[in-house]
Amino acid sequence: MTQVASKDDKRSRRERAEQMRKERERQDKRRRNLITAAIVVVVVAVIAGAGFAIKSAVDNSADAPTRTPDGITDTGGVNLTATDLGGTAAEDPVKVTIFEDFACPHCKSFEETTGQVLDQQVASGAIDVEYRPVAFLNEFSDDAMAASMCVFEEDGAQTYRDYAKLLFANQPQGGSLSEKEFRDLAEEAGASEAATKCITGRPFRDWTEEQTEKAFDQPDSEGNKLSGTPTVWVDGKTVNGPEDAEGNPSVPRTEDIMAAIEEAKAA
Repeated sequence: MTQVASKDDKRSRRERAEQMRKERERQDKRRRNLITAAIVVVVVAVIAGAGFAIKSAVDNSADAPTRTPDGITDTGGVNLTATDLGGTAAEDPVKVTIFEDFACPHCKSFEETTGQVLDQQVASGAIDVEYRPVAFLNEFSDDAMAASMCVFEEDGAQTYRDYAKLLFANQPQGGSLSEKEFRDLAEEAGASEAATKCITGRPFRDWTEEQTEKAFDQPDSEGNKLSGTPTVWVDGKTVNGPEDAEGNPSVPRTEDIMAAIEEAKAA
C-alpha cells in the first residue's frame, strides 16, 4: 500500500536532492578542470616540440656553417671517368668540361640529346668529363646544385651523374622543388641516407654562389669566358653550335662535340 509522505520527509528529500545536485556540479567542474589542464599540457608539449624541430632545422641550415664539398676538382667540378661508370680507363683521355645549370631548359635538352653519348664515351675511356654546375637562373638552380653536391660528396661521381639526370627530368616550370622532393630523387638515384641528411642541412648553400662567380670568371684556352649554359669545352676550347639569326652561338650539337673530341685525339 502506498504511503503518503509527511512534510518533514518531503523537505528532507528536497535537501538531499539539492546536496546531490551540488555534488554532481562540483564533480563535473572538477572533471572539466582536469580535461582543460590535460589539453593545456598537450598543447604546450606540441608547441615545445615544434619549437625544437624548427630550431633544429635552423641549426642545420641557415645558422650552420657552409663549406666546400669534399672531393671536387680544383675548379669546383665533378670529374667523371671510365672507372666511375664501370669501364676501363684508357691512356690520355680527352678532357671535356660541361657547364650547366639545373634550371636551364637548354641544358635539359642537351642532356636528353647528348648526355647518353657522352656517358658512352666516358665508359669507353675515350674522354673524361668534368661537370661544372652553376646556379644563376632561379631558386631551383641554387637548391639543385647544393643538393647535387651532397650526393657527390657522400656517394661519388656515378651517383651524382644519375641524380643530375633526375634533376633535369624533374625540372620545375617555376620556383623550386620541396626538400622532400630533392631527397626522394636522391634516393631514387641510389644515394645514401647520409646524402639525404646533407640535403636537409644544406652545407653548400653559400658555396654555390661563390663557385658560380668563379666559373663565369674563368676563361677557356682561347680567352673566352662563360656567357651561358650549356657550354662545352673540349680540351679546354669552347665548342659552340651553329650561330642563330642574330649571330649568337646555339647549344653545342652532339656531332660538333664528337668532331672536337676526334680533333683533340689527333693533336
